[in-house]
Amino acid sequence: MDIYFIRHGDPDYSTDSLTDLGKIQAEKLSVAIKDWKIDELYQSPMGRAKETASYTAKKWNREPVTLDWMSEIKWGDASGNAYVSESPWSLNDKYIEETHSYPAGDSWKQLKELETDLLVPDVESRCKRFDEFLEEHGYVRKGQLYKAENPNEKSLMFFCHGGISAALIAHMTNVPFFQFNAHVGIRVTSISKLRLDGKPGEYKAAQLDYLNDIRHLDK
Repeated sequence: MDIYFIRHGDPDYSTDSLTDLGKIQAEKLSVAIKDWKIDELYQSPMGRAKETASYTAKKWNREPVTLDWMSEIKWGDASGNAYVSESPWSLNDKYIEETHSYPAGDSWKQLKELETDLLVPDVESRCKRFDEFLEEHGYVRKGQLYKAENPNEKSLMFFCHGGISAALIAHMTNVPFFQFNAHVGIRVTSISKLRLDGKPGEYKAAQLDYLNDIRHLDK
């Protein structure tokens, strides 16, 4: 089974929509993938992701399925005020600047700055929900691997966000979230592809075929 994550185009966060540049990027993306064969098309409920998806959906004459749990990850005050604290990216940059390293393994979950933050439980809940989704599609998470309970050749595409893409790709490939973010910045309208293989009953590691493909923006 093939899984594609696509980040939205250049955003205007204040209106949760695309800028003029973002619209150009979304159109270029839609042209580049117009002949792809995708079995299931999904989108985040947030405006910038839905607007990006609309360019491709129109060419395919399809309506994406909206998944609430594919919205951007949340950080901020655990009382419920999302996005009021430092983002995980700025926090990671600050940690690197001060310590000349980044949090090892899952130690990022114990950072003092995140003790009362939404980030850790939100990322954990999204990864759990995605594992449930994959199980519904025939692949069951077992430790670091996936058991092919009902393997298939389907192709699934998700129009979403940089944070949720990073969290799920890191989860599938067993790379700690902060470590992944230190090395990878998910680019606007980039395409990242993972693959789940295996005969019935086999245990397999998720394969990362490519990451952050933005060649369509050069055309």
